[in-house]
Amino acid sequence: MDLTGLSGYLPSLLILIAGVIVCGYGYRFFRLSVTLIGAAVGFAIGNLVASSVLVIPALFWVIVGVFTVGLGSVACAFYEKAIIIICTVGIAYWYVNGYADSSIRNWLIGLGIGLVVGLAAFFLQKAAIMLVTAVAGAKMITTVALPYIFMIPFMSGLSDKIGEFVFKDTKLPPEVFVPGVLLLIIASCGFVKQLKEDKK
Repeated sequence: MDLTGLSGYLPSLLILIAGVIVCGYGYRFFRLSVTLIGAAVGFAIGNLVASSVLVIPALFWVIVGVFTVGLGSVACAFYEKAIIIICTVGIAYWYVNGYADSSIRNWLIGLGIGLVVGLAAFFLQKAAIMLVTAVAGAKMITTVALPYIFMIPFMSGLSDKIGEFVFKDTKLPPEVFVPGVLLLIIASCGFVKQLKEDKK
């Protein structure tokens, strides 16, 4: 689904607001953050399921809504342990849809990475939670922002030049380089903000 389409404006705005909260206040409002991350993951999975079964528009949003509210509610009810499940499923989905083809092998790799991150957030607590929520919030923000960023005429050329400069004669596609850099910048800002908030 194109989040920049007319029917996607409200979901885009809600995801953007949720991303800012999660990225900048993930540890401070941990239960709320886990709930919002769960809802965002549910939205993405619901969108994938609804798109794959080719339902009529009205049912499309019903399916997406059920997954969004359902996973968000589960995350809210079991927020301390839900962070493991959310990280496992969310990172696997992110990995397969963003960086690899949808094969069983890649799903297993994504689930393995997500499980490690989720366990780290659960057992290491504060620092890990800050990092995980900063990255999760940054991912939510970039998901909404990227379609608009790629509308900028010179973005592809600029991305090519920066990529060649940083990686020395390696030309990275803008759709890979730009999201990665943007995610890193936003997540870093969110993590630093959470650290400063914790010291007050």
